[in-house]
Amino acid sequence: MKLLLLMLPALLWAQTAFHRAEQDLEIRYWLLDPAGHQFRISHDFTVTRVGQKSVHSFVRKGSTVAPDSKMFNLDSGESLATHLVTGQSVNALGYYPTPTDPDSVVVQGDLPKAVAEGESVRIRVEETYTDPVGYTLKNGELEWTRTLGRPLNYVTLPDGWTLTSVNTPAVITLDAQGRTMLRFANIRNDQLAVTIRAKKR
Repeated sequence: MKLLLLMLPALLWAQTAFHRAEQDLEIRYWLLDPAGHQFRISHDFTVTRVGQKSVHSFVRKGSTVAPDSKMFNLDSGESLATHLVTGQSVNALGYYPTPTDPDSVVVQGDLPKAVAEGESVRIRVEETYTDPVGYTLKNGELEWTRTLGRPLNYVTLPDGWTLTSVNTPAVITLDAQGRTMLRFANIRNDQLAVTIRAKKR
């Protein structure tokens, strides 16, 4: 017990010293009515590249992103001017070491000023995706299939739907609105291939 008390200040310091750039661990999905094949996504990231004037969220192939996507500067609370651009235009900026598909669609948020030396900007992205292949309704049962790459991935079912099966271990709880939420932890250096099925209560 005495050893634990001695360690407590160091543990508390480690928690408070955890840099926000290292908190880019999670992504959240909210499944909407499966008849529309849509789900919402929210995730955060930190930008530190000196001179960067815009930030980007790359849309996965097979999904269509709604034009009303939003980006916010979490440091100031302000909304960024957000619009859709091509992968080709993003590649031309030279911000990222790995080029994206030039024909792909990318969500871009414009910063009010370029990132300066020693600065960082914390960004939140909110998007609505349509995926008629990965999110379907079959015989009254929704099926959502997706690969999840973040260490922590949260998926919330539509209101009024109950889980019938999931192909990989998950922590299952209810959110504040009583909707079923699944938490997937990925400790491997690859992606989880997840398939969720649910039915109306």
